[in-house]
Amino acid sequence: QEFNEIFAEKDLLHFRTFGYGHSFGTLSHYYGREAGLELREDVDTVIQPGHVVSMEPMLTIPVGVPGLESAAGGYREHDILVVNKTGATNITGFGYGPEANTILA
Repeated sequence: QEFNEIFAEKDLLHFRTFGYGHSFGTLSHYYGREAGLELREDVDTVIQPGHVVSMEPMLTIPVGVPGLESAAGGYREHDILVVNKTGATNITGFGYGPEANTILA
């Protein structure tokens, strides 16, 4: 929600996308992402305690947007969550926000 508020204030919300739910573990390592375990509209995944999933809010601004000609590029946060009985624990341990995740070119 915090990202949505920031994007909306700057009239960028329509450029937001969201990657979410791909799993981690042995199958991912050997076979790639398991579509049946992803959180998608076309998959009936039931999240249970012990599952590990990703949450990835993203912002992608294409080249040539009027008023943003010099701003083409993207930004993505990537959190890894361990689901428990009462919610989830974020185990990412990396800084949040543009200040911690921006590389100036």
